[in-house]
Amino acid sequence: MHMNHIFERVTPESVGIPSSAIMETLENLRTCGAEVHSFMLLRYGKLCAEGWYRPYAPDIPHIMFSFSKSFTSTAIGFAEQEGILSLDEKLVDMFPDLLPENPSENLKKCNISHLLMMGCGHEEEIDFFNASENWISAFLHQPFVYEPGTHFLYNTAGTNMLSAILQKKTGQTLTQFLEPRLFAPLGITDAKCFTLDNGVEAGGFGFKLKTEDMARFIEFVRCKGNWQGKQLLRSDWFDRATSKQISNTTNDLPDWKCGYGYQFWRCQPEGVFRGDGAFGQYGIVMPEQEAALVMTSCEMNMQAALDVFWNSLLPKMHNEPLPENPTALVKLQFTLENLALPEMLSEDVIEAQAKLAKQEFLAKETLPCFTTLIAGAGRFVLDEGNLVSLSFSFDQAEGATLHVQETARSYDLKLGTRGRFVTTMIGSEPFAANTRWRAQDKLEAEIRNLNACTGTRFLFCFTETGMTITADRTLPISGGLADPILQDMAFTTANALLEIEEEN
Repeated sequence: MHMNHIFERVTPESVGIPSSAIMETLENLRTCGAEVHSFMLLRYGKLCAEGWYRPYAPDIPHIMFSFSKSFTSTAIGFAEQEGILSLDEKLVDMFPDLLPENPSENLKKCNISHLLMMGCGHEEEIDFFNASENWISAFLHQPFVYEPGTHFLYNTAGTNMLSAILQKKTGQTLTQFLEPRLFAPLGITDAKCFTLDNGVEAGGFGFKLKTEDMARFIEFVRCKGNWQGKQLLRSDWFDRATSKQISNTTNDLPDWKCGYGYQFWRCQPEGVFRGDGAFGQYGIVMPEQEAALVMTSCEMNMQAALDVFWNSLLPKMHNEPLPENPTALVKLQFTLENLALPEMLSEDVIEAQAKLAKQEFLAKETLPCFTTLIAGAGRFVLDEGNLVSLSFSFDQAEGATLHVQETARSYDLKLGTRGRFVTTMIGSEPFAANTRWRAQDKLEAEIRNLNACTGTRFLFCFTETGMTITADRTLPISGGLADPILQDMAFTTANALLEIEEEN
């Protein structure tokens, strides 16, 4: 199950962290409501704890959202080091053909460093997904209300601009540029990033990474560009990128108003900084403790999770090794090996299953593909085609399977009715399902796209002539990056259709 690790594995005690402090951290993350998917804790470059919550797993890349921004910043650091660009280069000089007719004084002053610190001068961010013209042009036409460098506005489009600048200067996409400089030396394989409609990779979001690859990157940042004794990127870049470049005190939350660097956030504890992404994708560096923590998760209240780290973990780190504590370690190891999202157990309902197995349920209206219905926050692709029909089959040993017929393809999704999530590959994406009978005529399923960060709970309600599906997202919010709310869906059985046709 584990990949070839680059990090030496040690006991928490050997690097001055009590196993019990890690247990307490995990428990407090649970009780604050954070849905953790994976984490790795490093100290002195050694791995002292790691865990994946089933169905998430070490070899499955997870969406990074804005954690991607820290990679974009690092790419700009490499480009500066190689003389490809300088941070005081102006936007007006780089995109002369896309400028408004009379560029404002503020726009004329805006340079690369202002984009890095989220201080370009915009009062509000453009909607680059729905920009009617070229989104770069939309960015440059958006009023530069403030003098650059004086006003913090979290601006994903500004980070996408950094990716566009890099591509304009080098002819390479962000990931192509980072491949020989960062990914290959660190052993990060197949890092993918979402591409915007003009062929520029979204530097502000859209990376998908395995947890260990996040850890390699964050350890590289902690060591200020040094990797296994080689200085890949000069250390003064990280002195600048991770220190306070602009004040962000107008933000509400304590860990969002400690100052902002070049696509890194400063944190409440002295010296601590992080890269982070929506719903809790973290890379936290604790320089004084020589520690790094990465975590993928799905939560609405990111401050609550950070508070757990500051209260349960950080104060318990000692500068000297602690006496080994075999009892606490065994308890921790058992916990780490059995981490899982809440799972449902089901008994077979023989009569209902026999009846169901004979039926095909046809969609009564035009529906998107079933994979689109499952969705998952951070799944930025649209599937071709529509859902035609669903049918179920049951096997004593295997449990239940959902057979999906779409206009462009058909596939089987294992439903995981044995008290565990079961993962099925559909195309190149891993989908995990866990299902139970809730009543004789109701089958409940939680289905997740494991590359994304949320899932959908489906309630299949069976009637004499068909089925209704009610679907709720695992994250009880809508709007923004969350999945859109789904309406109830109606299906009719093939037999019922035949009867109607005969009557007519």
